[in-house]
Amino acid sequence: ISFLFYFNSLLLKILFMNLYENKAVLLCGGKSSRMQRDKCFLQINKQSLVKYQFDKLSKLFKEVYISTKEDKFEKEFKNLILDEAKFYSPLLALKSVLSFFKDENAYVFICAIDTVNISKHEISRLFKNLENSKAIVAKSNDKIHALCGFYHTSLLSLCEDFLQKNKHKMQDFLKACEAKELEFKDDKAFLNLNFYEQYLELINEN
Repeated sequence: ISFLFYFNSLLLKILFMNLYENKAVLLCGGKSSRMQRDKCFLQINKQSLVKYQFDKLSKLFKEVYISTKEDKFEKEFKNLILDEAKFYSPLLALKSVLSFFKDENAYVFICAIDTVNISKHEISRLFKNLENSKAIVAKSNDKIHALCGFYHTSLLSLCEDFLQKNKHKMQDFLKACEAKELEFKDDKAFLNLNFYEQYLELINEN
């Protein structure tokens, strides 16, 4: 009996740890004010950044969604999560994502559109280290990457509570939900393209 219990527990764990069965969301609703142009349409490998990131995540996840203020992609993508709030806030974007999947008991991987170097290695490691945490985010060089990690749908109520109190700091939210911070040595994997000069450097490197 003990062996069967152990085997069934192990089987459930293996099934749970199937990364592909989970959902991923690209956050594309930012203002891109420092870039002075919409990051989504920067060209990477002869395609838009949003298409580049979407294709990358589609190889790792069964379903990939795009969180955006409006459909600015000319119906290129079907799975859109519209964040209709008039002002910009990462926590508002997270709330829209968790609301969209509120009927599911699941983890959702979220990633900012400009985290261009993120790869299967970092995503898989985050997923494998979830354990019993409701959220896990990447950390490198003492910087927490709140928009690169897995969040459980059960965090929706906490997210709504924060917003009702006009609290928008992701760091405070991560602390409140006791999010796990997973350390990475490679800081380049979490590079955010905030300025056009950074984009040009990236293009020249490739």
